[in-house]
Amino acid sequence: MSVVVARFAEVTDGYDESLLTGAERTRRHRLRQAADRAAFTAAHVLARECAAELCGAPVSEVAIVQECPGCGAAGHGRPSVAGRPDVHLSLSHSRRHVAAIAAWEPCGIDIEDRRPVDPVWRALTEPERAWVSDQPDPGEAFLRLWVRKEALVKAGVAALGDLATLDVLTPGAPGDGPAVADWSSPDALAAYTPAH
Repeated sequence: MSVVVARFAEVTDGYDESLLTGAERTRRHRLRQAADRAAFTAAHVLARECAAELCGAPVSEVAIVQECPGCGAAGHGRPSVAGRPDVHLSLSHSRRHVAAIAAWEPCGIDIEDRRPVDPVWRALTEPERAWVSDQPDPGEAFLRLWVRKEALVKAGVAALGDLATLDVLTPGAPGDGPAVADWSSPDALAAYTPAH
């Protein structure tokens, strides 16, 4: 059983932006909408809280860095904890909700606000398309599968180009690959891996 700290929250202005690094504040400042800046801050602080709990450290001592493995530039790429290569981290935000996860193994998390959407059929396998079509709300059914796929992509299990072949109808079934756990609230859907 893996040790995982996963958290989900609504976006508020109550997150302490002084915890953000200079690079994070620069990225936050570039966002045009106040709602996007609030979501960015909330997700990055929540990720720190998860990592701090996992490591048994104060939140103020956790710094999140992002460095692209492809180009080597800072400011984008998978988030990680500075000085802690053993800690894996993932975060996600929508306009109204944030999610974060920290674990001792690769992990991924994704969250979406519940809202009317048209399914993106090309991102689904044939069994998934059939299942989504049979649901009372195909848009919500699509979002349920989408957050599972995104969590697996963020965990490094799959790439965005694999979405049409990545079947996530039965996450975590024996022999079906990595476990994906679902989370939901009345107005959001999320998924994360590894499941605890």
